[in-house]
Amino acid sequence: MSKGKNILVSLFFFTIFISCSFESRNLIEDEPGEEQTTYISPPGFSRVSGFYPADFKLKLSSEENTKIYYTTDCSDPRTSNTSQVFKDFIFIYDRSIEPNVHSAIGSEDRSPRSISTFFQYKGPFYPVDKAMIIRAAAQNSNGEWSEVSTKVYFVTNYDLYQYQDLTVISVATDPDNLFGDLGIYVTGSMYVEALKKQEEEQAQKGEPENPWGRFNPFRNKDCNYLQKGKEWEREASVTIFDRGDIIIHQNMGIRIKGAFTRNNPGKSFNIYAKKKYGKSTLETDILQDNYDIKGDLITSYKSLSLRSIYDEGRLRDKFGRDLFYSRSGVTSSNMRTSVLFLNGEYWGFYLIQEKLDSDFLSRNYLVDSDYIVLAKDNEIEDGPEEEYLKFREFCDEYSQKDVKDEAVYQEISNYIDLDSLIELFATGIYISDLDWPAKNDGEWKYFGEKVEGNKYTDGKWRFLKFDLDYSMGAEFFRDSGVDVNNFALCEKKRNRPPVNIFLNLLNNRTEFRNKFVNTLCDYANDVYDMDKVNYLIEKYRDECTDLVANSELRWSGQEYGSKLEGYAFYKLKYWKALDSIYDFFNQRAKIILNYMKEYLQLKGELVDIEIEMKGEGSIRINNSISPKFVNGKWTGKYFTRVPITIEAFPAEGHIFKEWTGSIQSSNKKEELTLMESQKIILNFE
Repeated sequence: MSKGKNILVSLFFFTIFISCSFESRNLIEDEPGEEQTTYISPPGFSRVSGFYPADFKLKLSSEENTKIYYTTDCSDPRTSNTSQVFKDFIFIYDRSIEPNVHSAIGSEDRSPRSISTFFQYKGPFYPVDKAMIIRAAAQNSNGEWSEVSTKVYFVTNYDLYQYQDLTVISVATDPDNLFGDLGIYVTGSMYVEALKKQEEEQAQKGEPENPWGRFNPFRNKDCNYLQKGKEWEREASVTIFDRGDIIIHQNMGIRIKGAFTRNNPGKSFNIYAKKKYGKSTLETDILQDNYDIKGDLITSYKSLSLRSIYDEGRLRDKFGRDLFYSRSGVTSSNMRTSVLFLNGEYWGFYLIQEKLDSDFLSRNYLVDSDYIVLAKDNEIEDGPEEEYLKFREFCDEYSQKDVKDEAVYQEISNYIDLDSLIELFATGIYISDLDWPAKNDGEWKYFGEKVEGNKYTDGKWRFLKFDLDYSMGAEFFRDSGVDVNNFALCEKKRNRPPVNIFLNLLNNRTEFRNKFVNTLCDYANDVYDMDKVNYLIEKYRDECTDLVANSELRWSGQEYGSKLEGYAFYKLKYWKALDSIYDFFNQRAKIILNYMKEYLQLKGELVDIEIEMKGEGSIRINNSISPKFVNGKWTGKYFTRVPITIEAFPAEGHIFKEWTGSIQSSNKKEELTLMESQKIILNFE
């Protein structure tokens, strides 16, 4: 291209940039107060990011009178001392056998570069799988820079082939953003300074060292990876592949996610789409079964979470969610399995999931995020704090009131979505979540104008559930959970909202108690039916064994005779965990329903109800479950003396005729109070 044409092209792009304010182009400041005025196109790459079957020579191109600088260590080529001038080509290959760099960082006493102080961790004993990342920028003769372009390459002529059929995330950022003095993944200098100060104070007082060691993860926040907020957000290039195809490629903000898990070597992330990084949203259908309340697929996100699955226990969060996700009463986030490569190095098994925030609630429930108040783990997260304080005060006050009084009960019903409250406790109690209640749950409400046809704008408080790691038979301080009386655990936290108001209603309001009793029976009869549980277990065995075993080996910090030997150990461990989930659900219904009978002093007994269907249609029980009929029959168990409802729905082209057998009725919907086992025939024609 001639110099004249080059000037015209540059002016053309610069004019478009100014007039349209392209989100993806940020001006670079050469010196404070001096703006760069010339737009320079980023370098072009001869190959797009992706999976390639063999080594190849990558070529870069740029405008005339510019030089291209690039790095292979994810540092910024405009400032890095490892930056190289591009000449003929860059050789792209599988670099997995090269020594680990970032994944070699472990726990180091008194070091600002330690990734955990609570756990004594050392990196993998084997070279982890590695992609090749090229970051490049162009510079003109005036010293002005283009933006940085980032591409990631997987050469699949060896072990990297295993990733091309998976969902793979590549997060690339300057290493200092993660592991430098202000890196979000490490302890940082603030930790070293705080440690020194603590030791000096202890010496002056003649006190022994902190029993947790030199750093108390529960109390001391002088550590980079424990910091929260925008100032601890760093820019990164995020590329996500679905079976080899790019579905996301844009610059985003990244932060460390979690509470106590920030102390773990394998940390989780939140990623944010923001205008200052390029685009203010993620336009993607990456969560492929994620629908809003109108049934429309959600294809736009402002943020997502990347949750580290460094052992089998953390996968229970998704397993439990997959079973109760269809329940509309309790809110939970949609998830998808993936593998993360951080700065080109294998970082393990991760769940891509919706971040539970006001934007999530806005997307899913079609409400204005400016009018949402959200609290999690007993702390306000978004919205007016006074609204949340009113909720806590309400729970405290009404946990002491006589809920048999119709006026009092109506006031509670107008303030709290009681169906959501029931679902929250039915879920936590049934799956024996040992890290709950009043933890790993939350509440939210919309306080704007009511929208016709949207019940979620009625101003009532509703509930959400997350982090099911210690449930469904997972060991938690030596307790597997299957025999745990979770009603007793709720009693121990009786004074905490919303446990206090739930227990008052459960023990003193017959209408509420009956609905809870039936909901727990619905869970046993359908939501956690053993056929569903077993199907999901086998699905997880087929789809997640390699993901879990490789990730747990990656983060175990243990050495084995070989990588294969370590993999085999964690594969067997994972299969035993799946067996424990099966054993849990196989026993749990009988155990928890008996605990409920004892706790509530129910006078009735569990009896069978068998329904035989003649013709084509379906049934709805307690306006809660639509059980599957096998060979025209379905059997469940409910308590005598507690009314249940059954409702018939004919298939298209058929009509409901009548109920026969133990009841004789031509009403499509009937309320039954079982006194003994019954067999009912549902007739369609």
